[in-house]
Amino acid sequence: MSLGDHLEELRQRLIYSILVVSAFMVGTLYFGSEIHTFLIQPYKSVLGPDAHFFQIQLMAPFLIYLKTSFILSVLVSLPFLLYILWGFIAPAVDPRTEKWGKFIILFSTLLFWSGLALCWFTVFENFLRVFLVVLRPDGVDPYLPIDEYYDLFFNLHLVFGASFQLPIVLILLGRIGILSSRFLISRWREAVLIISVVSAVLSPGPDVFSMLMLLVPLSFLFFLSAIIMKVLETTDRK
Repeated sequence: MSLGDHLEELRQRLIYSILVVSAFMVGTLYFGSEIHTFLIQPYKSVLGPDAHFFQIQLMAPFLIYLKTSFILSVLVSLPFLLYILWGFIAPAVDPRTEKWGKFIILFSTLLFWSGLALCWFTVFENFLRVFLVVLRPDGVDPYLPIDEYYDLFFNLHLVFGASFQLPIVLILLGRIGILSSRFLISRWREAVLIISVVSAVLSPGPDVFSMLMLLVPLSFLFFLSAIIMKVLETTDRK
């Protein structure tokens, strides 16, 4: 295929990706009110069922609906988007790499969603409680502007989702020969120390609980990556 053919195929795949995200956005916009009610549950769990938000900017609620719809649509359609992108790359790789590519797409998506779930079920509400209740001085109104709440919500969840891509990064570095399972296992103490520092920096709150909620799963994923790399290396030698 010529360069023009490759660019045309890339253009078509970008159009497919936009159509997929747009289709999900129609649904998320239609159920926008229900999604909003669901996403503010941690806030109301911390401050009570009568907790409310402030509207500082005129268009903040409208822009939040659009932003929430877009982000959720991308997250839900993530495996479809990655598969469309992989379809553009696959013809340039050998059949074995193509097979592993599909597995990595699925594995990466599950890891990302797992990070989001961990943040939702264990971290985010605790983060709100620390800053809105535990560390709040007397006489300070605890209620947040609506746009600040959603910025915190998405930023923290995306940090956890991205952090859970650690096995993908390590395995890919192993497949191209930069890392090996022997090196990872021999340097596990240094790795856990680095993960501890990263967890302390990225954890949403000053409490130890938030740090451990990132440190423990990332440490587990590090050792899981070393095991998977060892299995792959053993398979390559056969």
